[in-house]
Amino acid sequence: MLTRRALLDSALHVFAASGFEAASTRTIAAGAGVRQSQLTYHFDSKDVLWRAAVDHLFGRFDHELIAAIEPGPDDPASLFARSIRALVRAVSRLPELNRIMVHEATGDSERLAWIVESHVRARFEQLETLWRALRASGATTLDAEPVIIYYTILGAASLLYVNAAEARRLVRSDPSHDVIDDALIEAHADTLVAMLLGPSRPSARARTVKRG
Repeated sequence: MLTRRALLDSALHVFAASGFEAASTRTIAAGAGVRQSQLTYHFDSKDVLWRAAVDHLFGRFDHELIAAIEPGPDDPASLFARSIRALVRAVSRLPELNRIMVHEATGDSERLAWIVESHVRARFEQLETLWRALRASGATTLDAEPVIIYYTILGAASLLYVNAAEARRLVRSDPSHDVIDDALIEAHADTLVAMLLGPSRPSARARTVKRG
């Protein structure tokens, strides 16, 4: 079980960095600290490994997302704001997710069809339902199709962490200090919520500070 988990974690890094076609199973095995024969024992082919790694990644994403959602009211605006903040926190910890999606989504393929039907479509439909409820409640005046909101949110939430090396070079004054810390992640989440819903919805963290 530990060997399989190590192989999946290594596969995520390699597939995210290189894409499926360029990824080497020897590199993946070496990254996991195992022999090539151990990789082929657990996974019959690179395609099987890729699908298992993507399942593993979305499982980690769901765990991060659920852990990050703050309890609160279930009205569409509050739920939307909590979901956005949870998404930012989750993708900040799993930049491999969007890197893999960028590799796969730029051209149609059987892998893309599989990942959309296995993982992406249900998440899009959840957002679509929430966005339509938000529009109906009058909590936003943005008259945008759900697909536009979906990609706007994904891009705005993830690009900072996908392009983390660039961001560090842009704003780093002290090489020993990582600018992408918890404070920046929370400020990022608050900014995205304010852009979509207006600046009048402080996070639970901000409300706690204010009460103090």
